[in-house]
Amino acid sequence: MASLATVSGQVGVEMSTVPVRIIGRRLPGLTWSGRSGIHLGVQRGSEVVGLVRGDEGEARFDIEVELHVDAEGGADFRGPYVHGRRMQRYAYLVWGEVDDEGTFTMFQRVKLPLSPLLEQYGVDALRNSRRVHAFLELTDPKGRPVGATVRPPWVFWRL
Repeated sequence: MASLATVSGQVGVEMSTVPVRIIGRRLPGLTWSGRSGIHLGVQRGSEVVGLVRGDEGEARFDIEVELHVDAEGGADFRGPYVHGRRMQRYAYLVWGEVDDEGTFTMFQRVKLPLSPLLEQYGVDALRNSRRVHAFLELTDPKGRPVGATVRPPWVFWRL
């Protein structure tokens, strides 16, 4: 899957595509705190895609991230679903309301840091994995949609 390549003008940078499946459980429902038509999506670039209704049993998002490894072994994530600065990369899940015309209006986001993948599994395991899974609860103990940076134990990563 991985090969030495010239990536963004850098000779000797190895790039692998890592499939990631994000599975969110315990969605809050369609209404909460005066909001209605609650949906959750994943942010790709500046748009939110893959909307799931807030009353579904689970939300599942299949995305791909690029794992770039330089000649010194430094690793970084990139791609349309990856946001943030080098060494602080993350994916966003986005909460919003969908009105009667189908317009989505964001009201908060869930930041899913990607660095725990490198810390927990390392470059070689990620490069050779068939798919990475992230499992997380989407409703907090008070019944509110989760809207924060989620780290273990709120998210559980598995290859």
